Amino acid sequence: MEKPNPRQRRTFTADDKIGFIRKHLLKSKLVDTCDEHRIHPTMMQNWLKVVLEAGREALAGSSKKETKDHQKLIAKYEKELEKKNRIIAELSGEILNLKKDLGEL
Repeated sequence: MEKPNPRQRRTFTADDKIGFIRKHLLKSKLVDTCDEHRIHPTMMQNWLKVVLEAGREALAGSSKKETKDHQKLIAKYEKELEKKNRIIAELSGEILNLKKDLGEL
């Protein structure tokens, strides 16, 4: 195997990165995987972080329907609350007018 030029920057494909991460997760020793592929541990940790964040987003994407349903329900309740607030304001105004008419204010 030819030794890579230390000054030449290496690039890895997404498949390479996933393969390295898969090996790491199976071996569960970050240092061994990094040594085997001559990858700096910090780089591997960054890749793991990216993969886990993407996984979180992918899993959250499966509940988009639930999120839409919740947003619709929230909008419905906000409309109901607005209607109730208008009614309360109207009734409060009427009560104040009656108190003024009776001389209680």
